[in-house]
Amino acid sequence: MQHAGSRSFSLVRLTSYAYLALIGVFAIFPFYWMLINSLKAPNEVFAIPPTYFPSEVSFDSYTNLFASNSMFPRNMLNSFIVATSTAVLATLIATMAGYSFSKFRFPGNRPISYSLFLTQMFPVAAILVPLFIIFQRLGLYNTLGALILAGMAFSVPVAIWLMIGFFDAIPSELIDAALIDGASQIGVLFRIILPISVNGIVATTMYIFISAWSELLFAVTFTSSRELATLPVALSNFTGQYGTDWTGMMAASVLTALPVAIIFLSLQRFFVEGITSGAVKN
Repeated sequence: MQHAGSRSFSLVRLTSYAYLALIGVFAIFPFYWMLINSLKAPNEVFAIPPTYFPSEVSFDSYTNLFASNSMFPRNMLNSFIVATSTAVLATLIATMAGYSFSKFRFPGNRPISYSLFLTQMFPVAAILVPLFIIFQRLGLYNTLGALILAGMAFSVPVAIWLMIGFFDAIPSELIDAALIDGASQIGVLFRIILPISVNGIVATTMYIFISAWSELLFAVTFTSSRELATLPVALSNFTGQYGTDWTGMMAASVLTALPVAIIFLSLQRFFVEGITSGAVKN
């Protein structure tokens, strides 16, 4: 009986591994296909039957992206500035607000926090025109500042709710003990709460960064010059009236996805632990 049970357990594990491997293939294959097509000659992209490895590896698509007349390096810099600024500023605001909503009781605490969540029920397109008018009147139209502010307008409410979940998982007794020992509220926040909330802060920052990095609608609405185009806008420019530069688009897509993949793989431990801790309530 024990031998049969062991065989049954091994079969379950083998099935689980096969299932996970299948999921991994489905997850990785689009990126593999994108990478392979970026290394092919333009006429090989449409070969029938399709080739799963280029007959002759070509890096022309990548060298063209960094040619002297290419705007791609500037597009990448714009995306980095917008995504980093949005993530840092939104996380800073969300950390302070999330801590206040979680650990302080004041009139309107819950209604205000719920109203922040309700802002996510409105589609982005519903406020594009009001934001466009506001940015024009403030002289922010066609600036990276407009993209940063627009990104913050939609990421801060979500980030606050994420941080509320993280802070709710921290026992209030820990704060009370620090206050009894003579620490101030600011001291408690910076010396106790923030160090033990690193996972949640990193997870929130990563979420906002990835969202801002891949944002397209704001970029095409609030900017018009080529010098201020971000990577999603640059990718759309590979499609023209008379055709599409597929190898160039695939190479640009690889370079667009690569920084996010590196950041996620480097910080995935913080991300997973942060999301898990944010799901725990007192």
